[in-house]
Amino acid sequence: MKTRENIKKKKKRFNIARTLVFVLIIYIIVCLCISIYKQPIRHFDIKGNKILTDIDIIRELGLDSYPSFASISPKGLTLELEKNPYVRKATISYGWNFVLLIEVEENRPMFLVKLEDKVALSDGSLIDVRDSDLIGIPTLLNTTPDEIMKTLANSLSTLDEGILYMINDIEYKPSYNKENQIIDEYRFLLSMNDKNMVYINAKRLKSLNKYLDIIATNKITSNGTLYLDGTEDNYFFKKYEEVVTTKEVKEE
Repeated sequence: MKTRENIKKKKKRFNIARTLVFVLIIYIIVCLCISIYKQPIRHFDIKGNKILTDIDIIRELGLDSYPSFASISPKGLTLELEKNPYVRKATISYGWNFVLLIEVEENRPMFLVKLEDKVALSDGSLIDVRDSDLIGIPTLLNTTPDEIMKTLANSLSTLDEGILYMINDIEYKPSYNKENQIIDEYRFLLSMNDKNMVYINAKRLKSLNKYLDIIATNKITSNGTLYLDGTEDNYFFKKYEEVVTTKEVKEE
């Protein structure tokens, strides 16, 4: 017969074995967690950047040493990146296989403010001139109220890149009535690289995307001034030698 003492010994041996298995499992889990925590970032998937290079962004975030993937804070990195004046909005998140996902909406240089020697970004803020910012952007030649300049910058950011690159100079040209009262305080005169001039309202600047279609459709071959500062689709073209009117632009 089994004595009570033998039964207790068997239970004791069984409990020790189970405890050892449990400890081993915990040990493996801890080791695995430490191993995962120590895994460095393996790759950066960066999208939306043209002004800032991938290296610029990685260095800005202090990640050029490829730190531990688990040790970083995507929210903290997002806030840090958005401090950069060229970044309008950033989204940073974890990806699979230790990949860090970075998506950027850039605050692009829109024009050089000549009198202040500053560059206006798409959100209307002004920053010091950086040589690389001057490539492909026009120059604002004269004094412009701050709020109107901000509207101009915001509106220029909605233009197709091909049209934006066609603008050489911008001049603030509000229109006045006979009593010298301002009629249109958002009016600008654009000097295009095809030697035409364009009057346009900064709030309706997106209509400039039709510029090439207007030139092509109406077979305009002489240089002159295109008036786009009226209501939508109500425009006319004035040659440098003579005036040609009507909604449908025709040359004589």
